[in-house]
Amino acid sequence: MFLSAKTPLLAVDIGSNSIKVGRLMGTPGKYELLNFGVMPLESESVIEGVVQDEDHVVDALARLVKAEDMDTPYAVASVAGEAVMIKKIKVPMMNQEELEEFIPQEAEQYIPFDIDDVRIDFQILEGTPTLEEHELEEEEEKQEILLVAVQNEIIDSRSNVLTAAGLKPVIIDLDVFAMVNAINISRNLQDMGSVAIIDLGGAFTHLNILMDGVTSYTRDIPVGQDACTNTLMEKYELEYRESENIKVGAIPEGAEKEEIIEAIIESFEPILDELHKSFEFFSTTSNSQVEQAFLCGGGAMIPGVDGFLADRLGVPVEIFNPMEAVRLGSRKFDAQSLGQMAPMATVAIGLATRRFDYI
Repeated sequence: MFLSAKTPLLAVDIGSNSIKVGRLMGTPGKYELLNFGVMPLESESVIEGVVQDEDHVVDALARLVKAEDMDTPYAVASVAGEAVMIKKIKVPMMNQEELEEFIPQEAEQYIPFDIDDVRIDFQILEGTPTLEEHELEEEEEKQEILLVAVQNEIIDSRSNVLTAAGLKPVIIDLDVFAMVNAINISRNLQDMGSVAIIDLGGAFTHLNILMDGVTSYTRDIPVGQDACTNTLMEKYELEYRESENIKVGAIPEGAEKEEIIEAIIESFEPILDELHKSFEFFSTTSNSQVEQAFLCGGGAMIPGVDGFLADRLGVPVEIFNPMEAVRLGSRKFDAQSLGQMAPMATVAIGLATRRFDYI
């Protein structure tokens, strides 16, 4: 089959605690949800973005695809974590073809990995050319490039899982970019100034700060919601899933609500410390302040987390619903359940906007 922009793609988001799949039909402003499903994963099947128990993850994905009755084998997935590097750099003005030759040679000085162990990509950032102060005499124009490097191992691992589950991976994206695509369905980030997207995941808290719709700063904070879950497991001698349920309001027998809230707040302290450091670094290096934050990921389902983070970060915080501007298809969806799961669907919905449009 010859792939084109009209080829339907299945979005696959493999997280620390679950797999999410989704599919959208249509174009921006007219998206319709055709499929969305979630399959839980056993604890430690995926650690820090890397699949550890491949057999279990493949089986879970295959069962989920079968349950959703997908009619396309072509898949788009994403990666995140410490195997991913995103950096904004300035390079001499040149066209796309020249950059494709120049960037691989130039990239080695910027990336913390062996150049032979990574795949590199880049995006020319929109805007006017700039002149570095020390280059004013030479008047050499510079353009900004968003440089991305991902270790081959994590891309190959993700592709192997999809293939073993009967799918054909055609695009491997990044979680941070998928979240931007999801938010752009209903918001115009280009007109919103400096915005932080905070993904409260299991193993990581992913941060992406955009200026006028363009990624300016990203960070994968190696502390996530699993720390809170593990604390509750130990405190109340519960299984993993039972502890997850506590975070969304299921109070176990003999436990005090205030005690649970205190434990959850305490688990957020390391995350808040790192977010504050990141906000301050962004402010110092960009001369701009974060004006608003969007929350997504499983941690965004904790009741009251938006108000808590807004108070501590000092900016308005909104729990993002990627379904709010998406029409539900003819299939019978439970709108209430979708609304409850919406924050954890952000990456999958963002991936589902992708089309195979570059051949």
